[in-house]
Amino acid sequence: MKTIAVKVLSEQSNHAIVQLPARQFPGSVIQGDSLAILCAEAKAISQGLLQCGCADPELLGLAQEHQENLLERLLHFQQILSDNGVPLPYTTAAKPSDLVALLQDGDDHAL
Repeated sequence: MKTIAVKVLSEQSNHAIVQLPARQFPGSVIQGDSLAILCAEAKAISQGLLQCGCADPELLGLAQEHQENLLERLLHFQQILSDNGVPLPYTTAAKPSDLVALLQDGDDHAL
């Protein structure tokens, strides 16, 4: 862990905007608990698509990619907190098996 100076464009709760020194454009900070909620919502959407029998490969691909992207960020967040001895801001840790597979590896739109 290191400490650096960043530009803070907004400190609004749950909507902070910061710019790292090496980046041309600012980024939007998503608090860890909010990221976990977004992941849970993406998982619920994927489960819903399975339950309703959606057969649209483009929609399934988009939903799976969305969930994969959020889950990857959350798993990274959890690993970094663990590496630095920081507790999670939520009770149940995410795991790779949380991904709802909507497409099979052989599908044309598989990610």
